[in-house]
Amino acid sequence: MVQLNTPNYQSFTYGDAFADVYDDWYTRIAEVSNVEGTVALISNLSEGLDVLELGVGTGRLALPIAAMGIPTTGVDSSSEMLKRLTARDTSGLVTTHLADMASWLPAGPFKVIFCAYNTFFNLVDPDDQEKCLQLVRDRLTPDGLFILEAFVPSNYPLLPTRGVESRHMTDATVLNITIREPSTGLIRGQSIEIKETGVTLRPWRILIKAPDELDQVAARRGLKLVNRWQDWHQSPFTSSSDHHVSVYAPITV
Repeated sequence: MVQLNTPNYQSFTYGDAFADVYDDWYTRIAEVSNVEGTVALISNLSEGLDVLELGVGTGRLALPIAAMGIPTTGVDSSSEMLKRLTARDTSGLVTTHLADMASWLPAGPFKVIFCAYNTFFNLVDPDDQEKCLQLVRDRLTPDGLFILEAFVPSNYPLLPTRGVESRHMTDATVLNITIREPSTGLIRGQSIEIKETGVTLRPWRILIKAPDELDQVAARRGLKLVNRWQDWHQSPFTSSSDHHVSVYAPITV
């Protein structure tokens, strides 16, 4: 039996488990979280000033932003993810920090802090989501912006539920086993990679929140919603949108 309630699941567990396959498995992310559109919006909103990415991973977004001459910093709790970013960043454009984004962020201040493609949901303790947003608020410039991208649970057609799904890769079969806890919003899962050479278990968890719930958490931590779009191209957000890109600014007294 596959154990979904992975003992000692930590903030770095997901990144360390998926780092070696992340870029190959999730290239379709570029279709949802368009790299070109993301980079363009971040660079425009930053006005060329300091940017911080939370959950920087392998540098899919941070590297092209930094290549535009924007001072770019990234934080990730997974040393394996950061190793791959460093290997790709041959010019040393991105400043990286190994840290849990709910516990520590670099001092900054930053004009833009952003968290892309559901990465915020990797904080699976509600208190950690609150702590992260408090740190974000403290690290922004007075006119800074926090940008969060995530799916809309009620409209997202691929929202994991209890069950098993199979996915066939070039040299492997991947079984995705998920259990969703409706009362808490927590989703626990295992991606089981089956190859001729053996079986690899890759555990993951996410704690989902609807856009209005995120707004409430942000407000408690001194951030107010100033814009919400369906995507990085600033398409209008509607009641049927299954993704959102939300922009928050510090609440001033």
